[in-house]
Amino acid sequence: MTLTTRTLLLGITALTPGFAWGQALPTGGTYVAGSGSISTTGGTTTIDQSSARGVINWQGFSIGPGASVRFNNGSGATLNRVTGAQSSSLQGHIGATGTVFLINPNGVVIGPGGTVVTGGSFVASTRDTPSSAFMKGGNIILSGGSDGTVTNAGKITSTSGNVVLVGASVSNKGTVSAAGGTANLMAGNQVVLSEVDGPSGVYIVADSKAKGNVTNTGRIKAAAATLASAGGNVYALAGNREGLVQATGTTRVNGQVWLSAPHGTVTVESTTLKATSADGSGGIIRANGRNVDFSGKAVLNASASKAGRKGGRILVGTDSMGGTNLARSTTVASGVTLKATGKGTGAGGTIETSAHTLVVGSATISAGPGGSWLLDPDDLTIDSNAASTINSALNSGTNVTEQTSAATNNIAGTGTSVAGNGDILLNAALSWNSTAHLILSSYHSITLNADITVGGTGKLTLTTNNNIGGTGTGDGTLNFGTSSVRFTSSSLTAASTTSSSPLTIDGHSYTLITSPDDLQNAVGVSGYYALARPLDMSSISNFTPLTSSGFTGTFNGLGNTISNLVINSGAESVGLFGQVSRGGTVRNIGLLQANVTGTSTGIFTAAGGLVGTNNYGTISDVYATGNVTGNNNTGGLAGRNNDTISGAYATGRVTGSDYDTGGLVGNNFGTISNAYFDTSTSGTTASIGKGNMSGGKGLTTVQWLTEGPMVSGSPYRFTDPGAWVSGSPYPILSALPHIVISSTGAQTYGQSAFSVSSLTFTDQNSKNASSLVETSNLKWYSPLLSSTSNAGTTGAMYGTGAMAKGYQITYQATDTVSKAALGITALNQTGIYGQNPSLNNTDFKTSGLV
Repeated sequence: MTLTTRTLLLGITALTPGFAWGQALPTGGTYVAGSGSISTTGGTTTIDQSSARGVINWQGFSIGPGASVRFNNGSGATLNRVTGAQSSSLQGHIGATGTVFLINPNGVVIGPGGTVVTGGSFVASTRDTPSSAFMKGGNIILSGGSDGTVTNAGKITSTSGNVVLVGASVSNKGTVSAAGGTANLMAGNQVVLSEVDGPSGVYIVADSKAKGNVTNTGRIKAAAATLASAGGNVYALAGNREGLVQATGTTRVNGQVWLSAPHGTVTVESTTLKATSADGSGGIIRANGRNVDFSGKAVLNASASKAGRKGGRILVGTDSMGGTNLARSTTVASGVTLKATGKGTGAGGTIETSAHTLVVGSATISAGPGGSWLLDPDDLTIDSNAASTINSALNSGTNVTEQTSAATNNIAGTGTSVAGNGDILLNAALSWNSTAHLILSSYHSITLNADITVGGTGKLTLTTNNNIGGTGTGDGTLNFGTSSVRFTSSSLTAASTTSSSPLTIDGHSYTLITSPDDLQNAVGVSGYYALARPLDMSSISNFTPLTSSGFTGTFNGLGNTISNLVINSGAESVGLFGQVSRGGTVRNIGLLQANVTGTSTGIFTAAGGLVGTNNYGTISDVYATGNVTGNNNTGGLAGRNNDTISGAYATGRVTGSDYDTGGLVGNNFGTISNAYFDTSTSGTTASIGKGNMSGGKGLTTVQWLTEGPMVSGSPYRFTDPGAWVSGSPYPILSALPHIVISSTGAQTYGQSAFSVSSLTFTDQNSKNASSLVETSNLKWYSPLLSSTSNAGTTGAMYGTGAMAKGYQITYQATDTVSKAALGITALNQTGIYGQNPSLNNTDFKTSGLV
């Protein structure tokens, strides 16, 4: 360096002590390893390096506006270490044929006018590495604990290498380009630079003591990009212009964007992350930390850019597909877009959003036709926003997997562990019409409180206890809370679904029953069957009971109903199912307006609105309202019971022989608990005709209003009250489609007539269902109040006669007695002036007095 330049720099430094920008060019440079020369001419310092690698110690390294530093180091590398106390301010230009390291523990700032262009890599770091290790080549470890930060507000370009910015905190407000390599923004105390291509070649060592953040509000364009903080947060935000991190890949490296904050939060807000590979297929975007938060108009795009190429992969809240190192919480807010679609005929990609606690708003998430989206939290609640996002993905052809896992590390607050069950709770309806496949796979239970409607060639898989054989408890269940599952495609038949079914439950493929003929002809003595939709059986004048020899399979109504079933049979066992034998299961089905008649006179005959003979099967949470006629063993619910009936009731008229006819069961050899019938409508006071007589209870219709099992304070109850919706006079099953008709009754004291007003019709999804209900035969009854009931008295009412195809109906209404109007009229009187008039009961008249 010339004396003239040295004198000028010293003069500026003396005027502005401690201020790095005052240095026009670097000062005090000396090679301490390797060899080369340093010269300065005017506003340019030139380093001519003769060795492949070299280390220069500088007293200060800053470049003023208009000044430049040039490294002629071939394809080699030069490490520049600042030993003075000032940070490095680069307001001018750095150029190099090879690789340049700038190490300054005090900090590095590339100003708005600063530019860096290198043929190899450019590394700006406040963490150092030994000269000897650098000279050997191979992996380089940058380590240190200074507070120095690295900030780029200018333009950094590496034409064939990597750009690596390392500090206590790192921010990019400008432009970083590494078309042939990886752009890395790393905040931490130890970073490893290896010779491996791609994001895995430069990695940060996790350190909870490190607190610095990585922030990008500028633009990054590289073959791959990594933003990582060892102990702090990572922010990808929109700056004054649209923030963008774009990875385009090379023949050696897929286009990849990695955001990592293992001890902090990864935040992407109103900016774009984009990854494609050199061949035009989609790239990889991975964002994971202790917490992950996507909001605003954030876009993660790993879609293909060329026709015929497949979509890429997006991982949110996890390090790999299937859930590795899950985030504590992940939020994908409304307005966010995640895309990994193929282009043209290219296959769809994969998206996974995971965390111990996962929140998905009304976002746009699409992996394209044939692609897949996996949700993998501990517990998953699907609300209306999440359902909207899932529906959009399914309708776009994206397969969606919602999977929960063991919740041993679920964190609700700092230092507080919460053990979750691994449940899936559907609280908003899902509906799609495409080829997409929805998989709900729970570590424990699935509860459907909203409908699932599958159209087109879509598929549905429901799996509980998905870790059996591992650590799963095995006691999870599939619960139809207030919902049904329906398949709407007209091309589906039992025959077409026997070998290739769109429905799988707990690993079993189900034959779908789509029509009355399917129900009559397709159900065998064993196998797995499900109602695809509600069935109206009016087209079959006399239905033949199913499997009179004993049903040993599984029949799942999926929350749907069978209405207008008529059976008049001389078979030994008469009902929808003639006989259910050991191992047989019938669940989640409702029978409405059934009429069953058994004509056999044999002593072992049985007739029942659901099953003739329950032969070592289990019946629970059911009811029957149809009429039953038989000769022997006749019951409103089952003709013969050889096992268990619980949580059930029957209200239909039962006609049979005197000694083996019961409102519930004709002949009971099993156990009955929490089961009831209506003595007023059944025509009998016996709950059980013969056999084990305990377990059933008869209630009059009025008693159902005052003492029914869903009435508050009643001594009677159901086994599972949560399976029912209260109503008058009878409750209904919450799992089946239903409509609650509510009204207000009013009558005047002294009168028995009452009026009804304020009718409302509400379905199981709390929606107005008035258009579905036929009310021409609707009648109301108020049996608890009379003309002598005191004013102000209230009493439950009930209704009958309303109809809605495929729906259960119950009533909720209260009658109130109001005061009668009383008129009092004074009669004409005569009095003497000066004296008070005297009135008695003959001096006035009344009207309306009761």
